[in-house]
Amino acid sequence: MRVALVDTTKDSKFYPLPLLKISSWRKSLGDTTALFDNVPSGEFDRCYVTTTFTFDIPRAVSLVRAIQRRVPDVVVGGISATLIPEPFEKLGVTVIKGLIPEVEQFSPDYSLVGTPEYSIAHTSRGCIRKCGFCMVKNVEPTFYNRDWSSDIYPGCKKVVFYDNNWLAKDIKDLRKDVMMMKQFGFTSVDFNQSLDARLMNDEKASLLKDVPLRPVRFAFDWMAEDKFFQTAITMMAQYGHRVFVIDVLWNYTDTPEDLYYRIREHFRLMDELNATLHHHVDIKAFPMMYRPIMEIDPFNSYIGEHWTKTTKEGFRTLVNKGCSVTGTLSFSGIKEFEYWFGKDEKEFLQTLNYPNLKKLCELKRSRLRLKRSAGAPDLYDMVYTTTNNY
Repeated sequence: MRVALVDTTKDSKFYPLPLLKISSWRKSLGDTTALFDNVPSGEFDRCYVTTTFTFDIPRAVSLVRAIQRRVPDVVVGGISATLIPEPFEKLGVTVIKGLIPEVEQFSPDYSLVGTPEYSIAHTSRGCIRKCGFCMVKNVEPTFYNRDWSSDIYPGCKKVVFYDNNWLAKDIKDLRKDVMMMKQFGFTSVDFNQSLDARLMNDEKASLLKDVPLRPVRFAFDWMAEDKFFQTAITMMAQYGHRVFVIDVLWNYTDTPEDLYYRIREHFRLMDELNATLHHHVDIKAFPMMYRPIMEIDPFNSYIGEHWTKTTKEGFRTLVNKGCSVTGTLSFSGIKEFEYWFGKDEKEFLQTLNYPNLKKLCELKRSRLRLKRSAGAPDLYDMVYTTTNNY
């Protein structure tokens, strides 16, 4: 059988692990496989299609329709097909919900991506948390440990782990994982779905001391993680880790004021650590806008209960048109943060509601460049001028 594999994730930056494992499975049955990010070119007997975001279902449905005109047997799975299967079922395709048990035992077929830049693996499935904004409890309802050694491409020194909550594992399993990481000789390890700051302690931080985390990822999604966030970063920084990227959920149950606080804590803590440690620490914030996972929202119309259309679009403008690089907030410290976000919550709200925020961001960037080129002693002294003066 000739099998096509299609990833519907738009502009995906990572290898489609489910499809690579399906490829190994189908090849074990004597099939041939080919990977695509659009309608397959060529003749195929079956096509496996993977889906990701529920807000992208209209695009995925359109793509599946086009595939049906080329391939007689279409199978659709993945996150959005599991959560909201009805749009795909109406097309008459086979819909798979959750994981395919027989596929889990297979290693990724890296031949589909040439020589891989990194290996990909799950050392565990599921999560002990049941967060309302997360789909893991629906797609992988059971938390369990798994053997991942065969998922590593021979000789590859970089690995991306897709675990949903690696730190929730028993300490003996964590030690086994770390021992295997050292045996493989990894020079870069990335827990791409973030580590749970609430589960970090000195024993686990010490265990990770010599693991080349590139970067260290945590999340600060709501105020219940306050203090855990700061403690986890401090522990890891004290054990020598330097670069941190923190996922920050917003537009969920948060207010703009507590979003301001959570982001400000990144750079306040960075200043504090750099004043006390013997190595430089860089903490970046990655704001992630909440969109309902059980609704199809292709036009991004959802507004959180404590947000307005103006403040929501204002924050998106501030991040995407103003102070970030590819959506990530990276500041030299608290002064640069306050230059963009304001010295307090009141000024932050003024900024979000500013009538021409895009123009204001352009002006701030221009003034910042001029000050830097002039070698100004305090690059961010204009932070204390209210937005009404621009």
